[in-house]
Amino acid sequence: MIPFLDKIAKRLLDKYPKGMDNIAVVLPSKRAVVFLKNYLSKRIDTPIFLPNFYSIEEFVEEISGLKVLDNLSLQFYLYQVYSKNPIKNKESFDDFLNWSNVLLHDFNEVDRNLVSAKDLFSNLKDVKELDSWNISDWSLSEDSLTQQQENFVSFFQKMYLWYSDFQEILLKNNFAYQGLSYRVASKKIISNPVQWEKVWFVGLNALTKSEQELIEHLKQEDIARVFWDADQYYYNNPMHEAGGFLREQRKKWSEIDFDGVGNYFNEKKEKFQIIACPKNVSQTKALSKIISGFSDKDLKESNTAIILADEGLLYPVLHNLPQNIKELNITMGSPLKYTPFYSLIESIFTMNVNAFTYKKKAFYFKDVLNVIELPILSKILNSKNLINLKNYITKHNLVFVTEKNIRDHLKNENQKVNAIFKIWIDSESALSSTQEIISFFRESLKGSKSSIETEIIFTFYKCINQLQNLISESKQMPELKTLQKIVKQIVSNEVIPFKGEPLNGVQLMGILESRTLDFKNVIILSVNEGNLPKGKSVNSFIPYDLKKYFQLPTYSESDAVYAYHFYRILQRANNISLL
Repeated sequence: MIPFLDKIAKRLLDKYPKGMDNIAVVLPSKRAVVFLKNYLSKRIDTPIFLPNFYSIEEFVEEISGLKVLDNLSLQFYLYQVYSKNPIKNKESFDDFLNWSNVLLHDFNEVDRNLVSAKDLFSNLKDVKELDSWNISDWSLSEDSLTQQQENFVSFFQKMYLWYSDFQEILLKNNFAYQGLSYRVASKKIISNPVQWEKVWFVGLNALTKSEQELIEHLKQEDIARVFWDADQYYYNNPMHEAGGFLREQRKKWSEIDFDGVGNYFNEKKEKFQIIACPKNVSQTKALSKIISGFSDKDLKESNTAIILADEGLLYPVLHNLPQNIKELNITMGSPLKYTPFYSLIESIFTMNVNAFTYKKKAFYFKDVLNVIELPILSKILNSKNLINLKNYITKHNLVFVTEKNIRDHLKNENQKVNAIFKIWIDSESALSSTQEIISFFRESLKGSKSSIETEIIFTFYKCINQLQNLISESKQMPELKTLQKIVKQIVSNEVIPFKGEPLNGVQLMGILESRTLDFKNVIILSVNEGNLPKGKSVNSFIPYDLKKYFQLPTYSESDAVYAYHFYRILQRANNISLL
């Protein structure tokens, strides 16, 4: 069966056989760009200019002319805005971080869907004012409110003010959060002509209001061409959630051709099996057995995809792959927060935060044991000395361990011991010690071929550098406990990139990376409730009813997005295993 992107490659070459330098192609992801380029390269035998390729996010950023900042940088800017207009009892940066991510998510959704922020936040304030009183003491006079109720009402009263000030401070610096870049792009596209003759939108599904506006304007100018990928099984069934977004677009843009809609599910599959596994490890064992039966050609020529609905299964899968897999391309990366190096840094932070809290000028014994028992520490400190220190603490029943106790047992390694077991007095000394620890680990890896460890150290080094830059720009040094929370947050968004040949071997990916791609053999793990789709999560201050009224996406739209990805990856596959 011909893959969807191969059909797009053929259409591009049929339409523009001499060159496509005036064309832009917009796809759901960067991974899709790599595969489309590959299909084009297989169909051409003379030099030709290829089109400009963009993921949808890159395209919107290009149109808006704004730089989209990372989450942590945005929270520093948002705190500046909050500090000028705080709620009645102003919260510290530490407390602010507990809810700022949710607020950013709401701002993103409001702008991506072009909702009137003023209308929404004034309605939200009214709803929350009603929430904050009991029926028995119903009163609209503010003097009857408790302090907690005052803070509650104050928070929702200030929301629109924070929203408008936040936009102002970002736009002044030519920055944006993703939603703001979408809102700006949907306005700019009307007054600023695009640089391309035609823009092809390929394989998109759940379009936000701002994306619809962009495409709508380019269609009116006869610039946009839209190509969908779907199957009649869910596209023509009004009750099937997977086709919901496409049916809405059909209604809106009835003149667009729907050549991408096929009848693939009507064709007999070579194999379709559902395997129940009692635990995660047995899933990986079953996966290994399935793959062992595939031909060398299927394993070598990118015909096989392993899709992880639960991305936490990455390492168990890697440890259980069979010998016949010679090449593997991992498109998802490994989260930095699950690495032994971050476990060490986190344990050192906890040890120092507790030492600061107890004010004994010594470390609590359990925290010290947690640090010295981590196997990774033996890479830079003598393991025999670490065991001696552990025995000394347990033998003498020490509750608090001083720096001297530690130095006496970890001899001849003063510099390293000072970096790891020096009591931090503030966040500045914490960052300085962390930099030292990173440099010691970098030294230990010199000349070795352990590329993953090197990548982990480098990624963490980048995180700490970014954090230091943000702190110096904002001119506010957070407390030690706050710094730990910031480090945790910055690390939680980082992944260790696995770089490989993207078009060879078995493809290992998350469900979102599979967008627009097609494979002969598909194995999906963790096809379970809570993983596929993700469970309901309340990460918004906007209630469900208000979201429905203002046509903001809710968990049901999220379920429909996952349903589409699930059915789409199966429609052209020949050999399917759901675990």
